[in-house]
Amino acid sequence: MSSSFSALNKVLRDALAEMGFRAPTEPQRLAMEPILRGENVLLIAPSGSGKTEAALLPVLNNLMARPQNQRPGIGALYITPLRALNRDLLRRLSFWASRLGLKVEVRHGDTSEAERRRQILKPPNLLITTPETLQAILPAKRMRRHLRSVRHVIVDEIHELAEDKRGAQFAIAMERLEALTGFPFQRIGLSATVGSPREMARFLIGIGRKVRIIMVPVPKEFRYKIEFPYPSGEDYVLAQGLYTTPEAAARLTRLRELMSSHSSMLIFVNSRTNAEMLGHRLRMLGEAVEVHHGSLSREERERIEGGFKEGNLRAIICTSTLELGIDIGSVDLVVQYMSPRGATTLLQRIGRSGHGPARASEGIILTAFPEDILESIAVVERARKGRFEPVGIHFNAQDVLAHQLAGLVLDNGSIRVRDALRLIRRAYPYKDLEETILLKVAKYMERLGEIKIEIEKEKETGIERNSSKGEILRRAWRTRSYYYENLSMIPDERRYPVLDLSTGNLVATLGDEFVQTRARVGLNFICKGRVWRIEGFSDKGEVLVNPVEDPTAAIPGWDGELLPLPRDVAQDVGSLRASLAKLVKLKGVDGAVKRVSALWPADRLAIRKVVEETAAQMDFKAPIPTKDLFLLEAFRNYLILHSCQGERINRAMGYILASLLARRVGLKAWWADGYRILFETFEDFTDESLESFRKDIIALTPEEAENLFSELLKKEFPFAYYMKFVAERFGALPRGLFISERRFSEYHLPRFLETPIYEETLRYVLKEKVDLEGAKEIIRRLHCGNASLQKILDFEAPSPLALGILSKFSQAPELVAPESSLKDSVAHMKAAIAKEYVELFCIACLGWSFHGRVGDLPEEPRCQACGSGLLAVMNKLSPNIKEILEKKRSGMEMTDGDREILARARRTADLVLSYGKKGVIALMVTGIGPQTASRILALAYDREEEFYRSLIEAKLRYLTTREYWERE
Repeated sequence: MSSSFSALNKVLRDALAEMGFRAPTEPQRLAMEPILRGENVLLIAPSGSGKTEAALLPVLNNLMARPQNQRPGIGALYITPLRALNRDLLRRLSFWASRLGLKVEVRHGDTSEAERRRQILKPPNLLITTPETLQAILPAKRMRRHLRSVRHVIVDEIHELAEDKRGAQFAIAMERLEALTGFPFQRIGLSATVGSPREMARFLIGIGRKVRIIMVPVPKEFRYKIEFPYPSGEDYVLAQGLYTTPEAAARLTRLRELMSSHSSMLIFVNSRTNAEMLGHRLRMLGEAVEVHHGSLSREERERIEGGFKEGNLRAIICTSTLELGIDIGSVDLVVQYMSPRGATTLLQRIGRSGHGPARASEGIILTAFPEDILESIAVVERARKGRFEPVGIHFNAQDVLAHQLAGLVLDNGSIRVRDALRLIRRAYPYKDLEETILLKVAKYMERLGEIKIEIEKEKETGIERNSSKGEILRRAWRTRSYYYENLSMIPDERRYPVLDLSTGNLVATLGDEFVQTRARVGLNFICKGRVWRIEGFSDKGEVLVNPVEDPTAAIPGWDGELLPLPRDVAQDVGSLRASLAKLVKLKGVDGAVKRVSALWPADRLAIRKVVEETAAQMDFKAPIPTKDLFLLEAFRNYLILHSCQGERINRAMGYILASLLARRVGLKAWWADGYRILFETFEDFTDESLESFRKDIIALTPEEAENLFSELLKKEFPFAYYMKFVAERFGALPRGLFISERRFSEYHLPRFLETPIYEETLRYVLKEKVDLEGAKEIIRRLHCGNASLQKILDFEAPSPLALGILSKFSQAPELVAPESSLKDSVAHMKAAIAKEYVELFCIACLGWSFHGRVGDLPEEPRCQACGSGLLAVMNKLSPNIKEILEKKRSGMEMTDGDREILARARRTADLVLSYGKKGVIALMVTGIGPQTASRILALAYDREEEFYRSLIEAKLRYLTTREYWERE
């Protein structure tokens, strides 16, 4: 037996031999001896390489080596970020526990009261738990007694914890645990491949401790293939029955082909909404697939995992829930549906196939449009070169700090501020925490009744002196309730159980916004890839449903967002496009396709698609955007900044340039993705106005850019959604309470402006959502001439690369978020328009206006002052229409431009007079003006759905054909 195994206890060696393990895997060979010696170790190795046993076997060995009388409490903790991993690990450890005479148990939120009492009376030698449950048991008096015995802590999938606030919370919990044990315990971290191993190691061990980093290279072969399915004649027919596009139908056809040739397949998508829609489409085609994501019930996820492992299920459509090491048996193929957006995600997901160090991992990336193809190529190349994304640790998160201050008070009864600061600073995410910040948070908590702050007085011979030694934090009336109500740092939306009336089974949970704003009796929605009809609501808050068939059902608004596109990947895409442009110029389209096909892991059809798009951009006489070349493109009243900088930088640039642009022209709205920022204004651009704005951007300094960003925050704080969750974690709002963003901004935002809640919200969004420093760096480079900003203006059509954002990603309609997938769901269009705000103005008397949701309008709107139905839809008119109406009311002289605007207003009012609310609805659709609306409204419809489908088709023409760019 290998030397790594030979150092183990004989009982362990015999058990290994019985299981057929003769030689250690590479992670076991490298890590077991340092762990046996008690060293802190960070082990980074691919999935299926045996890293769990590399940590567990030496820890079990050392637990056995302790005499029975020295094992009174919990000797080791095994921390996992998911409860599902707890279940898997318990199954794997049952064999070892029975052989070694050790007791291993699990504790998490679902653990019964009876089990918890048993653990208090007879604690296990090794406790498997989650970070949140560790928070729960740390202050518990009877469990603290058992936790004093902890000598080893293993943290599984540590990269999952490190990148969000759960990690910051856990890092302080580790310091609280060490303060309880009274001496350093061994820390072992297990991680998949990451781009910042040293940062991960510091996160694991904190400040002032040594650690050994063991990185195991990826020994198994990874095979990647990028495909772009073209629609066949059958796909055009299929698309009609699926209420989708031929391109989407072609991807579904390819998935079915892969499922028929593989026995066990995982299909990864980038959001829960994507999983539900794809599952629904495949079920419509008769495929027996299951959907797996975090909103499904635990029982449902376990059923799916078990069915797959037993071979009763051929494919699972899943989100990141199955990225981690949950045991689901053998996987012979992984399909990533659309770009994985990062090399770490790609390796983690593709690594689920061919489980085991000797088996190759095979994965196919199924792409939806040219940019998706290039992005996938860039990600594969980064994975092959080992260029993985760094983990972004949350430093000095104040809501986490507040919760941990309450925890320290509960741990100790009271604690000096300087002692709390010393302990918290040992946690790596708080290594630079300032005492002033801690005190500011503590004082705000005191206002909320969560802790008390007292001044410790010096004493001399029993007489208090006036000088103070410092502040002491003590328990207050809300300390305990606040702490235990906020164990989780995950944003807490109220969840509603979905109960299948036909079986009595719990299906999933729905988010509060969906239930409050859209759910009603009779609504059909998609969940678990199936369609359900809402039959009612129980007094327990359950949504009562029955399964039905409906291809146009709505999709719930699940928690979570699409994976963000990193800056490096976006820049790589720009570089790939620039390389293609050079090849096209030298060799033509066919020559470039032939050359690149030999280099890139994509099929020839996919490569031809991106080459042709690049050639089309060149034919348009438009520059190719790269990391150093930015393109400012104007088309009519749209302005697109092509910026290959990723989503966080582009969002920050969007806020800055929106503030700058608003000073020149009226700004309707703006959007950003990883490659572009789109601004929609009230005025058409001219060559002069475009050049003037280009010069404005180049003239900006980083300091001025930051001022513009701050100016926006003062005028309209755009991050109220995130502030709500921060306020909940501070205990300033009840958790899970549904508050619309608008109501929050009106009623709650003002009282949080000068508090740590505001500061923490800003810190969070500057780390997770916008990269202000990155945007300032772009501004600096443009200002200094280290990057160029070119411009292009065309009144006939946008450039090919601009269509990606102008059409709002309509190339992949079965996947995009419900807000933009109008062509897929009439029901959604109805709901979306009903929620939009409209402003009406009476043309007859010029004295009445309405501002509210379309859904609140009566079927025949009338002026409340004069009773006229001539109501102009202001949303479709120039921003100075009110001034023109005032001129008309006052009898002032009109210009030709004024008369033209009034005539357009009258045309919208005529439609409302003739068709009532329907006229308003038609005019609210993007791309539909009075002329198109009049044509659509004049048709006779047997069913309301036909009217909405006509609106959808008109919008599609607007987004995808040249004619739509012509003004009415």
